[in-house]
Amino acid sequence: MTAVPTGPTAPAVPAPTEDWQRLVRLLDEREIVLSAEGGRLDYLAPPGAMDAPLVALVKAERPRLLATLTGGGAAEAAAPAGIAQARMHRSHGRVADPSLWNITQRITLRGPLDPARLQRALTALTARHRSVRTRYAPSDLGLLQQVLPAPDGLPLPVAAVGGGAEAVAAATREEAATPFDLAAPPLLRARLLRLGPEHHVLLLTIHHIVLDGWSLATLLADLGTLYGDHRADLPEPGSMIEHACWERTVVTREAVRRATARYAERLAGLPLTVPLPTDRPRPERRSGHGGVLPFTLTPELTAALNRCAARRSTTPAAVVLAAVGDLLGELTGADETLVMLSTANRRRREHERLVGLLTTNLPVRLPSRAPGGFAGLVDRAGEALATTLDQADVPFGLVTEELRARGLALPPSFPQVLLAVQTTPAPVLELTGLDVVVEDVPGSGARSDLLLMLTPEGNGLTGLAEYDADLFDEATVRGWLDRLVRRLAEQVPPLA
Repeated sequence: MTAVPTGPTAPAVPAPTEDWQRLVRLLDEREIVLSAEGGRLDYLAPPGAMDAPLVALVKAERPRLLATLTGGGAAEAAAPAGIAQARMHRSHGRVADPSLWNITQRITLRGPLDPARLQRALTALTARHRSVRTRYAPSDLGLLQQVLPAPDGLPLPVAAVGGGAEAVAAATREEAATPFDLAAPPLLRARLLRLGPEHHVLLLTIHHIVLDGWSLATLLADLGTLYGDHRADLPEPGSMIEHACWERTVVTREAVRRATARYAERLAGLPLTVPLPTDRPRPERRSGHGGVLPFTLTPELTAALNRCAARRSTTPAAVVLAAVGDLLGELTGADETLVMLSTANRRRREHERLVGLLTTNLPVRLPSRAPGGFAGLVDRAGEALATTLDQADVPFGLVTEELRARGLALPPSFPQVLLAVQTTPAPVLELTGLDVVVEDVPGSGARSDLLLMLTPEGNGLTGLAEYDADLFDEATVRGWLDRLVRRLAEQVPPLA
């Protein structure tokens, strides 16, 4: 980052001027990224973009720039929202029920819990990870992420609960169904249910814009460390401010233009609608009502899947993709299908412990059949996946409108079928002196026609299918899952 020369900071945003409008236009045209922290204004600019006239204009408009970035000084740090954050902000605003984007963990605690100590740990967690206390504000400079000061204490209401499992389930549903306001952090809530002197349930709800599945594990690990009063053992956390600024230097207009051309060539001739057989006609507007079904890959099948991937010089995700492509071909009759693969998008080492939303969805063109049977499908899926990952700098969501303008028939409800194959185990929480069980609480909404998720658990894989209840009955989706698992069980071991 390069610092702009300092000057007085205005407490409020001045009235618009021609100079301000010209500055905003030039910053956008020249792809210059501004950020602010501690009264300091910084920028990242392509070579030659920040010439002397523009530097003079920035200096003259510095008070307004700082006031805009920080919300009149309310934020301790600010920058443009990251690409995934901006996508989530749009999704949050489009749905009728924003609680669709809540991530709720039901954490059963047995043993001598100290609620005050837990509250202190949660407060320290909020102070440590800026994404938890970030608000999102549209502005002349685009959508901003504004990090607010750490709160003095994160609320931890404690309620005695009678009625056992039924009462806990009711409280969990209520918690998961309560939406967040993205302009009013913290975007993390905690609620403690007391079932007995040494039996509690912690309900932890976080908005998806704060984190993804990868960083949820980091958040819970840090909470355990903070509860144990071992703050000094924690490394420096990553910064979504830094990540978003770096990202803007990589995902330039020229990079988007090149990516659009690549995707247009790669997807040419492919039916981009996945015509799954529905139990009911597709409504004009999706209600968001969904269902969730579990499925399991046994340790034996998972071990065979890993061996198969190694023998074919590919990844377990490619083996699963091959089976999904095979199933979709049977269901739709199509020779090829487009599946969106969710990837953690940790492309730099410093991103590995970053608590934030970095995930992106990448299009994988899957054949339904190939020479050599299922082995050929695995090879083709592996090649398609490797090609997609090699060109993943630009998120696919940034090019969809341009692809539509070029005549590619992406459906309005795109993406329709998604697959997420986690490489890290389900998040765990270790609290000193307590037995802890962490359970993810599935939502009641659907974000696509069909979403399949696989997560390591023990030596096997646990799966979850989220489906659009406007379109499909539970029995229909259960039948598909049974066929998918059966395909893997029949096809994978002979190749392992």
